Amino acid sequence: MKTKVIIYQLGSPKSTAPKDVRSYLREFLSDKRVIDTPRVIWFFILNLFILPFRPKKVSKLYKRIEFCGFFPLIEITKSFTRKLQGRLADKVVTHSFVLSEPRLKDVIGDYSKGQKIVFLPQFPQFSYSTTASCLDQLEKIIPDYKVNKDILILESYHRSKAFIDNSIDQIKKTYEKNPADIMLLSFHGLPKRYISQRNDPYLAHCIETYLLIKKGLQELKVPVEICFQSRLGGEPWLSPYTDEYTKKLMETHKTILVYCPSFVVDCLETTDEIGNELAEEIEELGGELVFVPSLNSHSNWIDAYANLVESFIENGQEGVESLSYQIDENEVNSIKDKIMNTENESKPLDVKAKKTIKIIFLTLFLDLVGFSIIFPMFPEMAKYYLSVDSDNYFLTQIFSMISSFSSESMNSMNTIVLFGGFLGALYSLLQFFAAPIWGGLSDRFGRKPILLISVFGLFLSYIIWMFSGSFTYLLIARFVGGIMGGNLSAATAAVADVTDKSNRSKGMAFVGIAFALGFIFGPAFGGILTMFNPLDYFSTLSIYGINPFSFAALLAAILSFINLVIISFKFEETLVSDKSEEKNLRSANIFKLLKPLPYKNVNLTNYGYFLFITAFSGMEFTLTFLAVERLSYTSMDNAYMFIFIGFLIAMTQGGYVRRKANIVGEKKMAIMGLFITIPGLLIISQANSSFLLYVGLFFLSIGSAMSIPTLTSLVSLHTPDKDQGHSLGIFRSLGSLGRVLGPIIASLIYWKYGSSVPYLLGSIFLVFPILILKKVEQKSYQD
Repeated sequence: MKTKVIIYQLGSPKSTAPKDVRSYLREFLSDKRVIDTPRVIWFFILNLFILPFRPKKVSKLYKRIEFCGFFPLIEITKSFTRKLQGRLADKVVTHSFVLSEPRLKDVIGDYSKGQKIVFLPQFPQFSYSTTASCLDQLEKIIPDYKVNKDILILESYHRSKAFIDNSIDQIKKTYEKNPADIMLLSFHGLPKRYISQRNDPYLAHCIETYLLIKKGLQELKVPVEICFQSRLGGEPWLSPYTDEYTKKLMETHKTILVYCPSFVVDCLETTDEIGNELAEEIEELGGELVFVPSLNSHSNWIDAYANLVESFIENGQEGVESLSYQIDENEVNSIKDKIMNTENESKPLDVKAKKTIKIIFLTLFLDLVGFSIIFPMFPEMAKYYLSVDSDNYFLTQIFSMISSFSSESMNSMNTIVLFGGFLGALYSLLQFFAAPIWGGLSDRFGRKPILLISVFGLFLSYIIWMFSGSFTYLLIARFVGGIMGGNLSAATAAVADVTDKSNRSKGMAFVGIAFALGFIFGPAFGGILTMFNPLDYFSTLSIYGINPFSFAALLAAILSFINLVIISFKFEETLVSDKSEEKNLRSANIFKLLKPLPYKNVNLTNYGYFLFITAFSGMEFTLTFLAVERLSYTSMDNAYMFIFIGFLIAMTQGGYVRRKANIVGEKKMAIMGLFITIPGLLIISQANSSFLLYVGLFFLSIGSAMSIPTLTSLVSLHTPDKDQGHSLGIFRSLGSLGRVLGPIIASLIYWKYGSSVPYLLGSIFLVFPILILKKVEQKSYQD
């Protein structure tokens, strides 16, 4: 059998029709080599936010480069194959595409051992996103290709004389016709973390190509520089970016020549992105862009490539090296370090930061367990006090107010929802007033004393709750707990104290994880402990106010006491005192809570967060009532529901937000989270089974996990160090106000229009915070 030589290229859409472009993009962007975002999250981003909208735009771009229904990459590859076959007459030369026809499996056919295959991915520089992706396709057909001596793979030829010399000739020919002031070698871009985390050799290969071509152009005495094109998303890519850098060069240069050495065949990225789009933009600025075509199927390139392939077949990699230029690795590493050395990279947390965050993590976790332990109990708690303390003054006043606009009985589900809304709103209202006060006090007196006072207050509130046989004592417990629960602003400020702008999101993600885990264990403990009524074992203790929920209150009190001990002996003050800098108690003035801060982006973020929390907390609060009404859920069923929510939030924040927020950008991730939340609300509004309910909860959990910590980070990033406590206090305070209004509004809508409407309106309402957040600037870490 003759040796089979396979020219392997990426491919193009079947046509310019949006449906064909969509199919092309779906397959391309589903490759984990190309996009390494966790598959579950990327599935929703791809199918909800990219594929519905991007294909139409990309379709227009492909229409600009097609000719009679044909695309350059496909047709030039075919021409290249035919000409190469003429030079390698004793072999079978064919072509295949990753995303077009013919596919690799059709070209290889029924492979049998002993058949020699030379596999030639058409990417000069090796990258895990391109060449390795091609090898993945080969492995599906020939699983043992790595150890099969009959399978030869030319993984890169970025230093080959064939590629370098012909690239230099191509540039010189173009320059002779259109002289330029400066030359740019524009390589395809790649996220920087692909280089640092994957150890991808791509950047080093690009630099080697750049240095060799630059050396070959010395006689022209024209500056030659490197840049990168075609980035996707908001995370840092290899830079300088071709489009931005070219426009900057227009300040001192009028004619710029651009060649794209990542491509040996012209395609959308060369012909349109550089030759059309960028050229038009440069022309509008009064300059000229000279586009150098790729090597395509020029005869000299075919001859040189054929020699390279023959040498590779005969002598393997040594044959390639014998026909390649050598390069100084020190020079390559120097340029690589310069490109990779950017302040946008997240700095690792230092020892003090890690220790502080661990303690704050535990503090918030224990706080949130105690706080959320009551969630599954709301429906049963409302029924209990109605049965044992119906004559209570405060209870009768509350239901008198409810009955003024509701004719339903006190025990109806809608009335109980309204009653629960009052209990939930009371706690959050107190937090609204307390959060900025605690935050401001922590700016003046330090984080540790404020945390100690507030945690001790929480401990007392749980002790009161444990003995709240009367509804009056329950109100007192909620009052004290709400005031002391405002300590979250001081804890969050402590995290801001020990992090800088590059790793702030990482620190805040730990705060989010603590919240999530608290919401896993809190409701779980609450659901379990409601199954054990203390009065069944110690009936005589009822005279002391012991009630069916006292075990949960006792556990919350124990956790708060443990928290108090940890803060007392383990937590080191994080606020750096500066006597030269005047401190004040602006934030302690509750009448100025809503006064805009002198930081525009902080205000916009705060308002967006307030609107989001208003919609989200309304759903969060009425969720247990909806589950009881529609699906007859018990307290334990409700606990399972919160465990599911908390687990997803913890996984998302710990596995994705913590690692990617500073890369993707806090603003972009927050907006993505809000978008993902919307389908969750819509699904829950129509859920009539546990399956649909949990599908909706999946979206809600992922969306909120992406939004809340990144919004916190945005506020902190846009706030000077001296105002961290105050600013984050306002942020938490507005969140608390949202948690006041959300449950009340949602409860009223639930009572008036039924369980579906709060979720439908909430999904529409989320459009407003999205529009507000679009106006927020993404803070640059070097600012």
